Amino acid sequence: MNKNNKAAAFVRRLGDQALASTAVSHPYLQALETGDFPNVDIALKDFAFQYGLYSSQFTLYLKALISCLSDRSHRQILLSNLAEEKGHIAEDELPPEIIASAEGQSHAQLFTRFQCALGVNSEYRERQTDEHAGNLWSQQFLRLCSTNEHVGVGAIGIGTELIVSKIYQKILSGLINCSTLTMQERVFFDLHSTCDDDHAAQMLLITTDLATDEEACAKIEFGVKSALSLRTTFWDALLQRAQYVGTTNQSAIQEASDLGY
Repeated sequence: MNKNNKAAAFVRRLGDQALASTAVSHPYLQALETGDFPNVDIALKDFAFQYGLYSSQFTLYLKALISCLSDRSHRQILLSNLAEEKGHIAEDELPPEIIASAEGQSHAQLFTRFQCALGVNSEYRERQTDEHAGNLWSQQFLRLCSTNEHVGVGAIGIGTELIVSKIYQKILSGLINCSTLTMQERVFFDLHSTCDDDHAAQMLLITTDLATDEEACAKIEFGVKSALSLRTTFWDALLQRAQYVGTTNQSAIQEASDLGY
């Protein structure tokens, strides 16, 4: 097997492992898809708030990785991704009026739109005392992306872009089945259920280029598995919080922080 074929086989193996991982098939995602929580409204609000602490920083993760990349063509691919994050809509499968409502809006702004539609507004944020799960994930993921190009590409590529469309499809199903959100309000997930497939394909090509020897492959694999582990830990935390809250009231969710999250 020549080097190119060996690199491609390595990337396929890692990709298959990522797609089969708990980060993609976690019980929390299954519950989110079906609304199987003691109080689905509280669980959705908590998801929107906590996940936003991570997703709102995605441009920082991209910039950190771009600064590590040594190949100009690799940097250009991620710069195009960054342009989409800042408001360029490449998706053409959604209704024109939905695309028009999202054009020029950064992905962070679209997620804020989703949060507001669920009631995660400034008053809600002021009442939150536990931001640990989302912030910890964000901080540790940023470190991965800043480590070096191999670790960072593993984390953002196979460890993130490859799997998020599958994850967002489950979340989108849950929002359709268990909430009254309009497509305009939830458009962040409609977009990411499809557009990240293109990003993933591009990142797989970069990963294959970088998988030149055993040391490089080990660094890439570390990035992938670390990113998957961080996401799984986040799902663990949110599942325990959602189960703990039960059918009481919103203030009870604060007590879940005593469980170690």
